[in-house]
Amino acid sequence: MKHFMTCVLALGTLTLLVGCGQTTTATHQKSSSTQSSQKIVSHAKQPASSSSQPVTATFKNQVFTSQHVTFKLTGQQVTASSTANRQLFVLYYTVTNEQGKSIVPSDLWEAAVSATQDGHTLTTGNLAFTTDQTQDNNRLNRTVMPLDPGKSVTGLATFEPKNQDPITVTFKDSNGHTVHQSRYPMS
Repeated sequence: MKHFMTCVLALGTLTLLVGCGQTTTATHQKSSSTQSSQKIVSHAKQPASSSSQPVTATFKNQVFTSQHVTFKLTGQQVTASSTANRQLFVLYYTVTNEQGKSIVPSDLWEAAVSATQDGHTLTTGNLAFTTDQTQDNNRLNRTVMPLDPGKSVTGLATFEPKNQDPITVTFKDSNGHTVHQSRYPMS
C-alpha cells in the first residue's frame, strides 16, 4: 500500500510539472522607459470531472470570458502603493460588456479573479496619488462605473504583495471552477 501511494504521489507531481510548462509574455505599453517585458507562466486548470456544475468561463490568449463579459489582459507592472514603503502589482485589461444590460466591471472581476503569494490571499491595494499615476487612477475609476451593453473600457486591478516572491492570479467561473492560473514575477 505504501508503494502504491508513493507511485500515485509521484505521478501527480509529474502531471503538475508538465501542466506548468507553457510560458507566455505580456507587457503594458507605457511611456516610461523603465517598463520591461516580464515572463509569466500560464496554465489552464481543468475542473474536477466529479463536479456536476458546467464550466461557465474560458481563458484563452490572455482573454478571460465570463457571463458574456470579456477581460483582455493587456499587461502588468509593479508600481508604488499609497501605503508608504509598499508596492502594488497591477494587471491592466480592456473589458467588453457583451450582456444585454449594464455591468460594473470591478464587481465581476472581484467575484472571479484572486491573487495569492506564498499561499496567502492578497488584498487589493491603493495607487499612490501622484501625477505619474493619474492615468492609472482614471482606469481604476472607470472599472467601478456602469458599463453599457456593447461598450468597452480600459481598466486595471491591483493586488498588494507582501514580499518579492511571485504572485499567482487565479481565474474562476461562476460555479467556482478554476479555469486558469498565471504566475507573475515581482522583479
